[in-house]
Amino acid sequence: MRFSLALGVALALAAAVASAATADTASKFRSAVNQIVSQPYQPNYVPQGYDSAFGSANVLNTAPAQDYTTGSIPGSPDAPEWPAWFRNVQFKSADGAPLLGELAVHTGDAPGIVVVHGFNTHGYASVIRWAAMLYANGYNVLAADQRGFSFENDAGWGYPAWQQTFGWKESEDVLAAGRYLAAQKGTKDIGLVGYSEGGQNTVLALALDSGKVFKAGIQFSGPADQDTQIYSTAVPAGCQTPLCTYPVTDVLVQLVVPPYDNGDVCVALARAGTRYETDGFGILSHETAFHAQQKVKVPLLNVYSADDSLVPAFEAQMMAGYEVGNALQKTLEATRGEHAYFFDRWWQQRAILLYFKNMLNYAAGSAKVTATPTVNQTSGGPAFADQLVPIAATKASADALLAPYVCDTARGKPGSN
Repeated sequence: MRFSLALGVALALAAAVASAATADTASKFRSAVNQIVSQPYQPNYVPQGYDSAFGSANVLNTAPAQDYTTGSIPGSPDAPEWPAWFRNVQFKSADGAPLLGELAVHTGDAPGIVVVHGFNTHGYASVIRWAAMLYANGYNVLAADQRGFSFENDAGWGYPAWQQTFGWKESEDVLAAGRYLAAQKGTKDIGLVGYSEGGQNTVLALALDSGKVFKAGIQFSGPADQDTQIYSTAVPAGCQTPLCTYPVTDVLVQLVVPPYDNGDVCVALARAGTRYETDGFGILSHETAFHAQQKVKVPLLNVYSADDSLVPAFEAQMMAGYEVGNALQKTLEATRGEHAYFFDRWWQQRAILLYFKNMLNYAAGSAKVTATPTVNQTSGGPAFADQLVPIAATKASADALLAPYVCDTARGKPGSN
């Protein structure tokens, strides 16, 4: 009886401590969001001068949109070289897929950030400026590829052995990157930031992780459901098989997915399905970020733009519908920003830095970790809070936006499984 009573008291104390810790984290999360939305955001941002994250290399600041165009192509005039403090590394995903990345580690202890690229041919080269900025502010940083992108493919580690799945297997790669960074000497609390498809994969990886590796995540313009994202590009809109075509998605597939001989997303899904012993429907059923959001145990901030030409604005509503009642999740939608790399590079850097400074315990307590953007600010921008679209959504309204299976609309909705 005494043992049972002692055990009961211990369990009650543990529950009380856990509840207090959750409340404290929720308070920090609210504070971080409030700080972010109070920052001035200038949609008419004008890049000027140099990006100080690259030190004496004199790398010109550029418009954020160039991060997913010419600025992501190694050798292009506006594509910077990795700073000397980064080194190329190789590691493996849980299923053995070989992955490449650029790693920079400070001397002594430091918090860490994994930076997740989007659906870009050159993978981690598209996030070089964001990785350099985070290192300059005191973080250990890993900008890692996901499977089947150009660097792995060029090294002989891509198609057909390791194929892209538009998020399913790639989210496992993101988690593997977190574990690799965590194994680096001196690395403390680890955060996760992702862009576009990398934003989706940030949410999926956090759901897989259950808070064991990553302590907080922030993502920009991640598809809420990959099947719905593809269907949003359907021509004609609202089509049914066999009348559906996906010209915009197909062009991206041709550019990004090895072996670069196919401009048909359903062919790419079928190929990957054969490789991973499933089919396209099975692949897409693993890529419903707004449902996976329910399994995320750490703070998560989702940021979207109402004028996004690639990820429709309604996908912010899908994410918001499944965060209701969760004090550690929030979705913001700006009126102007376009896609993933928002118009105001200064604001986006500042938002990321404020977020992790608040949400990573080691960052919050370290004077070496700062929140100073490495690019110029353009004056005259109102507070971000004054440029937000009101969001009112429920789980039911979010689920109502799910699309039918893009390759066979009579088969149902992968995201509902």
